[in-house]
Amino acid sequence: MMLRLVTKGLPKVTPSAAKAVLVRGSLLHSFSTSARFNNSVAEDEAKIVLKDKNRPLRIDRELPDPTTERRKRIAGFLLFSVAIGSALSLIFNYEKTESPIISNTLYYIRRSPATKNILGESIEFDGIIPWVYGELNSVKGRINITFYIKGDKNVTGTVRLVADRNTHDEEFLIHEWSVTAAGQKIDLLAENTKTPI
Repeated sequence: MMLRLVTKGLPKVTPSAAKAVLVRGSLLHSFSTSARFNNSVAEDEAKIVLKDKNRPLRIDRELPDPTTERRKRIAGFLLFSVAIGSALSLIFNYEKTESPIISNTLYYIRRSPATKNILGESIEFDGIIPWVYGELNSVKGRINITFYIKGDKNVTGTVRLVADRNTHDEEFLIHEWSVTAAGQKIDLLAENTKTPI
C-alpha cells in the first residue's frame, strides 16, 4: 500500500517530456565542451607574441633550387628516350622479319642454284639479330627492303627487293629482286617464274 501511495504522489512523465530532458542535457554538454576548447585556443594564441605585427610571419629556410642536378635529369630523359626508341625499332623489325614476303623470299633463295653455289646450304639471316632495312608496307603497296644473308660457306650476301602496286586489288610489280654476294649479282626475278609476293 505504501508503494502505491508514493507512486500516486509522483508526477507522470510522458515520453515526449523525457526526450526533451535528454536533448537539453546533450546540448548543455556540447556547449560546455566547445567553451573549454575555445578557452584553450585563446590561451595558445595569447602565448604567441610577434615582434613586429606589421611584418608577415616567415620561416628562415632556403627553398630548393630547381636548377640543381639538371644534367642528371637531362641525361636520364635522353636514356629513357633512347630505350623507348630502341624497343619500338625492335618491335617493328620483328614484324618485318615475320612477314610472309620475307619468308617467301628466303624460301626461293634457298632453292636458287646460283645462290647456293655462292653461299652454300642453310641460308639464313646474317647476324645475331635479323634486321630488315627499308620500307615494307604491303597495305600501301610499297616495298623497298634490304637484308643480309649467309650460308654454310660463311659468305655474306645482300638481298634487295623493290616492288609496288597502285591499288590493293592489283599484284605487285617487282622492279628488282636480287642477291649480291662475292662480287656477283644474281637476278632472282629472271631465275624464278614465281614471285615471293
